[in-house]
Amino acid sequence: MRITLMLLTIAAIGTAAYFSWTIHLSSRADHEVAATFDQTRIAALRDAYELRSTQQAYVAAGQNEAFWFGKVSELVESLRAATTALRSAAISPAALAPLDEAAAAIDEFEQADRRARSYVSGGQKLLASDVIFSAGLEAATGITAALEKAGSALTESSRAAEAEGMRRQAMAIAGAAAFAMLTLLLLTPAAAETPAAPVQEPAFGADTLRLREEVGPPQRRPAANRDPRDVQRRKVTAPGSSAASTPQPRSGPPPAPAPPSVELQGLAAVCTDLARLSDTSLLPGILERAAVALDASGLVLWIADQGGAALVPIATHGYPASVVSRMGTLPVVGQNATAAAFRTGLLQTVSASASSNGAIAAPLLAAAGCRGVMAAEVRRDAENPARLAAASILAAQLAALLGPPSSEAADDRSTAAR
Repeated sequence: MRITLMLLTIAAIGTAAYFSWTIHLSSRADHEVAATFDQTRIAALRDAYELRSTQQAYVAAGQNEAFWFGKVSELVESLRAATTALRSAAISPAALAPLDEAAAAIDEFEQADRRARSYVSGGQKLLASDVIFSAGLEAATGITAALEKAGSALTESSRAAEAEGMRRQAMAIAGAAAFAMLTLLLLTPAAAETPAAPVQEPAFGADTLRLREEVGPPQRRPAANRDPRDVQRRKVTAPGSSAASTPQPRSGPPPAPAPPSVELQGLAAVCTDLARLSDTSLLPGILERAAVALDASGLVLWIADQGGAALVPIATHGYPASVVSRMGTLPVVGQNATAAAFRTGLLQTVSASASSNGAIAAPLLAAAGCRGVMAAEVRRDAENPARLAAASILAAQLAALLGPPSSEAADDRSTAAR
């Protein structure tokens, strides 16, 4: 019976482990597909923004129409290929409908573009401008809106799939643990009950009671009849005397208090300057002082984009320009502390190791939700309570100062990327 129960327990634990590992592999594959989808979608968004500005060059003075005709054709073909690739990479049916809308908007843009080209070729640039800034602009805006909608749909689907996977993993582990506990209870032998020994009552006789009554309390000898030497001997040899019980002072200076892990005066000054900040060009200097207060080797401020699907670095400290240029965007569905802090709205930490620093990711929370994340690379223990509290204070101050990037800022970033 015992061997059977043990074998069943091992089988249950192995099944739960295999089930959890399978869910983990599936979740990781979904994350990789979602990352590929998001990269392709971002590239398509850049082409869509460039398509809108390139078509407007038809009616600009001193421009070669043939060159811009070919450029628009290349961008349209690139958008068609990206839309096809996104349809094949979409793991959520909810993302297919926005992609169909994007394909329809591309067709509408091509029709408007043919009309604009015919007007430009005929020298009627006024009519061409009317088509470009009405039908063409509306179609290009529809393309970008559909791509943003597809990204949001995929993000929501990925979050739901991740939550379902975690729920199934928890159920499998809980079932295996419950079965193991039941087996442990069945295998534990019941303790045998031993009869309590009878209490022996002391046998007090009549003589004993009489002796207690006759003896009475001890009588104290008068002080005049005492021998002074006897008093002196008591003072010297009494084990509970004050001279014997007086503690001796310890030698040496008291131990020095441990230094604080956070420079509070510097932190207070940083918060004050952030509250008074009116010129964003002063932000890097304030971040440098914040890094000193947190004992951090680097700081990055991540802000959510318009769709809430990716985080964009807007300010950094402690990293060379070559590293900052390669940061790019960070998907909010990623398996890292920064993305987890944005999704959950909770402080996240990464413990330091012998070869790498620790990290703290503090969400920038506001009334409308999480706006971004302040990520700090700390040199020592990232889970120090004082350092975590200081990071939360800085994040709260930054959340009141910073906001999500505007659509114009997104256009500027896409133009700079081109």
